[in-house]
This record gives sequence, structure tokens and C-alpha cells, in this order.
Amino acid sequence: MKAWFEEHFQEDYLRVYDHRDEEKAADELSYIMQYIPLQRGMNAVDLCCGNGRHSRWLARLGIHVTAVDLSPALLKKAIDLTSDLPVQYMRGDVRNISLKAEHDAVFNLFTSFGYFSDDAENELVFVRAFEALKEDGWFFFDYLNPNYVKQNLVPIDCSEKDGLKITQERHISSGFVNKRITIQEQESKREYGERVKLYEHSELQRMLSRNGFVIEHLFGDYDATPFREDDSPRQIFICRKRSP
Repeated sequence: MKAWFEEHFQEDYLRVYDHRDEEKAADELSYIMQYIPLQRGMNAVDLCCGNGRHSRWLARLGIHVTAVDLSPALLKKAIDLTSDLPVQYMRGDVRNISLKAEHDAVFNLFTSFGYFSDDAENELVFVRAFEALKEDGWFFFDYLNPNYVKQNLVPIDCSEKDGLKITQERHISSGFVNKRITIQEQESKREYGERVKLYEHSELQRMLSRNGFVIEHLFGDYDATPFREDDSPRQIFICRKRSP
């Protein structure tokens, strides 16, 4: 039986979430990137790159990007949208990839974390980021804030887009936020699930620390506002690799 993330990130995902585009990527990176002194010609990794929108934004700054994702459909879309930009796409499971310690920065963005039931498997994202970085390299880790999710969860919403009737149902149970997406297209009905583990700030801080990262900045949203545990939408960690 396939894991949910192996089934979910396909063509329907691209159709439902086509608003997550280049403009949205710029909104999510422009302010925060002022705190990471990358220069043209440096090397970066985008772990769980999806359709490559963040990778392309970085590449337009002259950063050479290695972009990794498990989904063939998302990678195909990423390649189709990328031309004359220094992005190399590769397919791989973030738990098992091997990257040389030659990169100036690693990015894990937009809650591409917490997909696995086991904490140790989720923590492998930090292990692989550390392995890919040069000493003093930067790690940009962007994750949801569980308190904000609990306070603002919308149990159900319905919408229509390009001939699709989309119903999204959400609930929290056993430390996970769960989403079921139902897509009705003429006589066809398709269902997908999402399941992301909720990690509080203190848990993430411990994970990052024991994997060799020092937190330089912590923001609560993409506009670089300070993190507040009660009501910030995001947990955005800007870290440095510090070997023992």
C-alpha cells in the first residue's frame, strides 16, 4: 500500500493548487531571504521542491539549485516551467538521498515536513540538510504553527475550478492534521488524503539542535515578523550548520 504522499502529488494536485505559483513563491521568500546572505553563483538545495516555484525564484537570483522531489508528476511540471535557469531536478525520497557537503544553503519550504508517522523518519530531513551543507551553511526551514492550525482550522469547504468540484475536509486527531480532498469531474470521483504530524516549536528546536544546527532567526510569517507561539501562522527557522 502506497503512502498518502505517493498517491496525492499527481496531476489533480497541480490543478487544485495551481494558485501556488511564481508570484506566491516571491511573496514567501522575498523578505526572509534578506537574512540569508547568498550571492550569485552559490549552490543551494530545495528539498521537496514540488513544481519548482521556489527553486526557480532562487535561480533567477543566480543561485545554482539542486531541486529534489519524489513525485514524477510534479517534477515533470517543474521541468516544463523551467528554461534557461540553473536548476537541476532530481527524483528522490528525502529520507534516502545522498548529497555532497558542497552547498551554501538548503531549503525545506511550505510544510514539506511531518509526512511520516515516525519522528526519526521526519528528522531525516534535518540529517540530509546537514549532510548537504558546507560548514556554516544556511538552512531555511518553513513549517506550520500547530497552535494557529488548531485555532483556525476550517472543517470543510467546497469550491469549483476548471470543471472540478472540490471538497476539502479537515480534522485533527492523534497529533496529526488530516485532510481529505474529494474531486468530482463529470462522472468521475477521486479522493486523496493528506496527513501531517504537528510539531510544537520546542520539539523542532530540539531536533534542529541535535542535528548540528544553530538557530539564527525565528519568524512567524513570510513578512519576517517575529514568531509568537500563540498566533503566528508559520514557524520559519533560519539556521546555520555548526559541526561539533
